[in-house]
Amino acid sequence: MSSPAVTYDFNGVKHIRTGHNFRTIAGDETEIFERLCDLEREGQWVEVRDLSEEQIKKTPEWLTPYLCAGVALANLGAEKDAIRRLEYVEKMAPGDSNYAAAERILRQLRTQ
Repeated sequence: MSSPAVTYDFNGVKHIRTGHNFRTIAGDETEIFERLCDLEREGQWVEVRDLSEEQIKKTPEWLTPYLCAGVALANLGAEKDAIRRLEYVEKMAPGDSNYAAAERILRQLRTQ
């Protein structure tokens, strides 16, 4: 039997596929997503970076924390690290409109 395929929506909803069985779970990641949104709105970039990096370790399949980390790093002046995170998002989610910000921010960072 093959191992389950795990994917995440932009907002952290988890999808697990095992053979022909599908499960959807709105778990901790959806709460993390809301927290990240709040922190971004408040401009708390260190907290966004730290929470994103922590979440990347827990759920490396979920791309939103990579995007949030990239945005936070760019705002903190760590362009090289921001580019690394955003390039990963761009590579893993080509053409996904939820992650279009990665491409836009990368263009800005590369022209600086």
